[in-house]
Amino acid sequence: MSSEAAIVVEHVGKCYHIYERPRDRLLQMMARGRKRFFREFWAVNGVSFEIGKGETVGILGRNGSGKSTLLQMICGTLNPTMGNITANGRIAALLELGSGFNPEFTGRENVFMYGNLLGMSRQEIADRYSAIAEFADIGDFIDQPVKTYSSGMMVRLAFAVQVQVDPDILIVDEALAVGDAGFQLKCMLRMRELQARGVTILFVSHDTGSIIRLCDRAILLDHGQLLIDSDDPLAVVKQYETLTRAGVAPVAAPLHAVPQVSVNYQSELQGISETRLGTREAEYLSVDFLGDDGHPRQVFHAGDAVDIRATIHSHKSFSRVVSGFTLKNKAGVDVWGDNNLYAGIDLALSPGIQTLSYRFLLNVPAGEYFLYIGLADISESRIELDQRWPIRKITVVSKRQVLGYVYSPANIELKPVAPV
Repeated sequence: MSSEAAIVVEHVGKCYHIYERPRDRLLQMMARGRKRFFREFWAVNGVSFEIGKGETVGILGRNGSGKSTLLQMICGTLNPTMGNITANGRIAALLELGSGFNPEFTGRENVFMYGNLLGMSRQEIADRYSAIAEFADIGDFIDQPVKTYSSGMMVRLAFAVQVQVDPDILIVDEALAVGDAGFQLKCMLRMRELQARGVTILFVSHDTGSIIRLCDRAILLDHGQLLIDSDDPLAVVKQYETLTRAGVAPVAAPLHAVPQVSVNYQSELQGISETRLGTREAEYLSVDFLGDDGHPRQVFHAGDAVDIRATIHSHKSFSRVVSGFTLKNKAGVDVWGDNNLYAGIDLALSPGIQTLSYRFLLNVPAGEYFLYIGLADISESRIELDQRWPIRKITVVSKRQVLGYVYSPANIELKPVAPV
């Protein structure tokens, strides 16, 4: 194992035996290997990677892809069927909600028990108890049995203990999703502090924006196998989105010939390849940004009115569709978006060509943004018709600098107060 490696995973797999009937377990015991009464299910199969000290790595994958199983093996709570895992340093892991807690104990009692399980002495826990209680911020519930806690309170307390044990490796598996927005922000800021201290972080989340903002690298799992391991988290997120959308968007040939070719805007996307999914029974032929004068352009001032004008060709009638768009910044973070369902507007498509318009104020700071646009049939079941992302780039300029994702300049005024 390299001295610079925090975690090394070598050809790791985890196999479960699936029995169709309860009695098959007994028959398997009696058969003593002469006959098989089960089928094998490999939750993780042949996964290898190495994580350096101080790296923050995001793990993405659809439900059932093997993410949680892999993390449990790294933490040592689950033994691999094959392969080896080596970890260098103290691991703090936030996996299944409430794991490690005794539901009959109070929060205070669980802090001491949980800290002890993580390798802290009673005196060390006592010295840090105030910081743990302050971070958890659950008030008097700290002295109530954990079985009375909500899921949010449970994760508050667990995370508060984990980040106080001075871990070398922190592993977080989606648990923060149950916390409120304020607590999630507090956790993210705390993880930033741990990053600055050189702590290795393994972070599993379906929140792709957090993966992009927080991680130096990302790994994509699917059906228990490693698909991508890249130091470009945005590229991994893009492939993950392709997987999740492809699951509900089988590609099929159009019913009829398209009367005109869809416009390809590849030259303006700065080398980012457009991804396109859907049956294309209805599809976007072209998408333009129009200014107040009704003419297409790509450069706007922050606060300008903009009209996203899409030309759609439908091969048949659809009684109810949803069309929406998202603007993402260069880091791949959603900055703003909308769709007709949010607006409470019903849309139907008839055979032929029609245009769809979204008009709004471009209240985003100066920068370059990429347009993701989608169309789905929701009349009976959700069928993706045409997803194009990113399809266009828009540039926003401004003389006034602001922070964040929203352009809403403040009026700043200082007035003297007359002495009393």
